[in-house]
Formats: sequence, structure tokens, C-alpha cells
Amino acid sequence: MGVRLRFVKDSALGEDIEITVCAKEKNERVEKLLSVLSEHSRQLVSSLQFSEKYHVNSSSVILIMRDGRYVTAKTVEGDYTIKDALARVEESLDPAWFVRISQSEIINLRYLKNWDFVGGGIIQVKMEYGIVSYTSRRYAKQIHEMFLKWRAKR
Repeated sequence: MGVRLRFVKDSALGEDIEITVCAKEKNERVEKLLSVLSEHSRQLVSSLQFSEKYHVNSSSVILIMRDGRYVTAKTVEGDYTIKDALARVEESLDPAWFVRISQSEIINLRYLKNWDFVGGGIIQVKMEYGIVSYTSRRYAKQIHEMFLKWRAKR
């Protein structure tokens, strides 16, 4: 009923990591383990690509916003300027955690504290570390649906 882990060195894999799950049968427990490993690997690959390209740890990013000609990443450690278009930055982020809330802002759901309608179809988004942002009306409906799904998972 236990789980055993072991490391096997295989230079034929290069930089890749291969995970093999061995069990008597493919039951619910095995399916859940495979699902968790699969989700975690996608997040890990996305995070590594982002940090290699922009030299910022994506798990510490709270908010990414277009600030004039530049893109600013607000992180736990401070603010970083990214000299790339917001659309290209968004492509390298994990869509399970990073959500565009307006033409100029992307938030990390890991740092979302709460959200509330403020009127006129706009949603106020409160993040950790005192960051407050607002959705645009254009994105409000899909963000509201996504927040409800996200809340149900928690």
C-alpha cells in the first residue's frame, strides 16, 4: 500500500526527466498520482522556461503589467522590468495560474486574496502584499466564470 521512490541515472535522456509509475493495476490511486505528476510537470516546465527567458522566478510573480513601453513584473522580492511585449510574456506563463484581467495586466491566482464587483461590469481584484487591480469590462464575464471555478476547487 506504500509508495517507493528511487532514482536511476540514465544519460541517454539528456536534460529530460522520465517518470515511470509501476503498480499491480491502474486504479484510482494510480490515476490520481499520474494526474498530479502531469500537472506538476507542466507547471515546472513553464516556470523553468519563464525564469530562463526573463530571469524571474514565475512562482514569485504576483502581477505582470504593461507600464508604458515596458512590462513590469511585481514579485514577492520586488519589481522587475521585462523588455518584451506583454503578449509574448503571457505565452511563456502557465495558463493554469496566470490570467489576463485587462489589456495591460496579468495576475497570478496563487496570490489572489479576494475579488468583488464594483459596478459597471468591473471586478476589483485584491492580491496579497496590498496590490489592488481592476478587470476591464471586456474580460469581466470570462474572469467571473473562471474565479467561480477557481473558488470551487479551493
